[in-house]
Amino acid sequence: MKMPTTLIWGLVWGAAWMHGTSYNPLVKLISKLKIDYYYDDGNPLYFTEFGPAGPNFKAKNVADEFLDYLHYWIQKNPDGPDYSAEEHIRKFVGQHELITDDERIWAPEALRIVESTLGLALGEISSRFLNDMLPPQRDLYVKGGYDRVVHHVAQPVRDLPGVLKLRHVVQNIEWSRSRGASPVSVHAHGPDGKPVVFDGDAIVVTVPLGVLHQNKIMFEPSIPKSIAMGMSRTSYGTLGKVFFEFTDVFWSKQNDNLVYFPTPATLDEDSEKNKYPVLSYSFTATNLWVMTGAKKLCILLSPPVVYEIESMGGNPDELFAYFEPLLELFRSEPYKSLPKMVDAKVTSWTKDEFAGNGTYSTAKVGDDPRILWDALEAEKDLRLQFAGEHCSRTGTGCVHGAYETGEVAADNISRILGRE
Repeated sequence: MKMPTTLIWGLVWGAAWMHGTSYNPLVKLISKLKIDYYYDDGNPLYFTEFGPAGPNFKAKNVADEFLDYLHYWIQKNPDGPDYSAEEHIRKFVGQHELITDDERIWAPEALRIVESTLGLALGEISSRFLNDMLPPQRDLYVKGGYDRVVHHVAQPVRDLPGVLKLRHVVQNIEWSRSRGASPVSVHAHGPDGKPVVFDGDAIVVTVPLGVLHQNKIMFEPSIPKSIAMGMSRTSYGTLGKVFFEFTDVFWSKQNDNLVYFPTPATLDEDSEKNKYPVLSYSFTATNLWVMTGAKKLCILLSPPVVYEIESMGGNPDELFAYFEPLLELFRSEPYKSLPKMVDAKVTSWTKDEFAGNGTYSTAKVGDDPRILWDALEAEKDLRLQFAGEHCSRTGTGCVHGAYETGEVAADNISRILGRE
C-alpha cells in the first residue's frame, strides 16, 4: 500500500486522520507510542460567497437528512436505479414538503461537503454507495502524521536483515508456477534500473487500486475474473491538499473546520463565480491553528478543481492569487486586509504514477464495490492475495481499512501454507 504520510514544511501531506476510533485497531497505538492527537469534529463554520452562513443555515441539516433517507430508499428500492448524488438530492428536496425554498436550493450545495471525502464531484458520486464509502466516525487528527505508526508496525520486518526491499518497481508477477519452481515469482527493476527477481510461496499485492486500473503490473496468469470484475466496478478518487501559512491568524481560532459552499445556479445573477473561479467549488479548510498552533490552513481539493490546482506546480503566488477570494471570506474581521502570506504548497498526487494518479477507492454511478469484496472472500485460498483500503468493506479509503485487509491476507496465506 502506498500511503504518503511524509512531514514536509512541518505538515502531514498524506494520511492524517484516524476514523472509526471506537474500533479502529490502530487507535491503541496512540497511547502506546505517546502520539499527540486531536478530535477535529467540533462545529465547523459555514460560508457562502455572501459571507458566513450563520447559526440557522439549515441546508446542511437537509443534506444530512438526505444521507439518512438514502438508507431508507435503498431498503425500499434494492434493485432501483443508481442516481448520482447530485441528481438524487435534487429529487429529494423537490419532493420535500416541509423545507423552505432557500433550503431547497442550498441543500445540494451543502451536500458537496462529501466531495473531498469521496474524491469525486457530486455529479459523479453513486448515491447507492455514498454512505458505504463515507469514513466511519469519529475523526481523529494524528499530529505529526502516521510515520511513527508505520515504523512501529513495520519494525519486525525492518529488523530482519535483507528482507525489506525499497525503491523497486514491480513489472510482472507470476503467481501460479509449477514444475518444481517457486509458486510465485516477482519481476522488478531495482534502484539502479537493473532487473531483479524475487521468488516465494505466496504474495500479497498492496499497490493502490489506481495502479491496478492502469495495468502497471502484469499478472501471469491473469487476475481471477471475479476479482478483475470487482476492480473494474470500483473507481479511484482524487483528493488534494493546498497549505497556506500566514504571518497572522485571520480566521476563527475556535472552529476546527471552515467550509465553503458555492452559490446555486439559480442565484448566478448575484454571484461572482465567473469573476473568481474559486467560488465555483466547495472547499473544507482544516484549521491547523486549532490543531497544532501553526498559522496555517489546509484546504482539501476534490475534482475537478484538484487537477487545476495541482497543475500549478506549487507556485505560491499563483496559488494565493487563485484562492484569495475564498481566503477573504474566512476573515474573522472582514474589514481588515489579509496578512502577508509566508508560503503555500500543494500536493501532486494526480501526477504521481505510483499513487495511481489519485488517492483512494470510491464509487461512481454504476459502480458496485461489493463485487470486489465478495470476490476477495471467495478467492481467499489463492497464493495471490490483495490488500489495501479498496479491499475493506468497513474502512474504505482509510488507513485502518488497509491495515485490517493486510491482516486478513496474511492469515489466508498462513492457512494455505499450513496445509502443505
